Amino acid sequence: MKWDIKNIIKKMKKIINEFKTSGGKHCITNALKQLFEYYNFPLTEEMIFGIGSGLSFVDINLEKSPMVSGRIKPFEFEKKLGERLNIDMQCKSSSSYKNAFNKTIKLINDNKPILAYVDMPFLDYLSLDADSHFGGHAVVIFGYNDETEKFYISDRDNSDYPIRTPKGYISEDYHLVDYKQTELARSSKHRPFPAHNKYLDVEFNNCKPVTSSIIFSAIKETCDNMLNAPAQLLGLNGINKFSIEILKWNKFSDEKLAAITNYFQIKADGGTGGGIFRRRYGDFLIQASDIVGCEQMNQLGIEYIAISHKWDRVGDLMWGLYETTERQLLKEMSELIKEIHIGETDVLTKLRRIII
Repeated sequence: MKWDIKNIIKKMKKIINEFKTSGGKHCITNALKQLFEYYNFPLTEEMIFGIGSGLSFVDINLEKSPMVSGRIKPFEFEKKLGERLNIDMQCKSSSSYKNAFNKTIKLINDNKPILAYVDMPFLDYLSLDADSHFGGHAVVIFGYNDETEKFYISDRDNSDYPIRTPKGYISEDYHLVDYKQTELARSSKHRPFPAHNKYLDVEFNNCKPVTSSIIFSAIKETCDNMLNAPAQLLGLNGINKFSIEILKWNKFSDEKLAAITNYFQIKADGGTGGGIFRRRYGDFLIQASDIVGCEQMNQLGIEYIAISHKWDRVGDLMWGLYETTERQLLKEMSELIKEIHIGETDVLTKLRRIII
């Protein structure tokens, strides 16, 4: 007698009911915020971002189109955050999706939500172009259903926190994503930052409270990385380079202009919190100033938020370039980015001087 293995295996369903989904400004900080809440160590996204020294700038010259980013590399950020707060935070991966799948099921059965990295265009609810690959996008998987073959996934949208996609706004408390679709997103090898079945293994048993020394250490590293970047495409060097390189886009085809990609890399719609993460860092400085008791830090936070508005203007011009392909917008962007370079240099120099 032959046995059908599918009829032998018991279909399972498990949802971590104690896990509360919430929307947020940036994928990784929102995913981490939800885990911090779940394990009773609440922190704001801004504080998570600042303590992990998340602020950066890089001018990335990809083969198909140029792209900028305003934060440090995925996985480096998580490592720094874990070290500062004494959280055992390990980024793990597997060459086998089967192993990653089985690990996910085990963690959920043990009531441990799993922060997983995915390649965005494979998630249909994001409505992205098939070539818009980014494997560093973070979501939280907190349930599964073998009968329907779907995972319960929390992204940064929520019923009270709509986010914009190329096809309109989405605002779901969670998304039911097919097993196959999840496999494609998690096992993707596409650059930049291939997902490669990565997930974050987190242990909060010895988590430290946020102190002045932790804040000063995080700010010092951010200032030093921005002011003394080791390459021309990084930090303040990168912003200056971007102001020059963007004028060369005049020779690009309409497709390579990549204005829509850079719009989402800059504006809040793309998960930056506004102003290519500058609004986030300004808010962090304001929150941190209350902990360390420094009014000048509060003022510099306000100044960084003002700079974020200029970056948002660059993003708006990117949208205009996407809609019209009018190259004269490039000159306006270049001049504005030069102003931003001066402003960020001034704020970061002042900030570095007050760090103990």
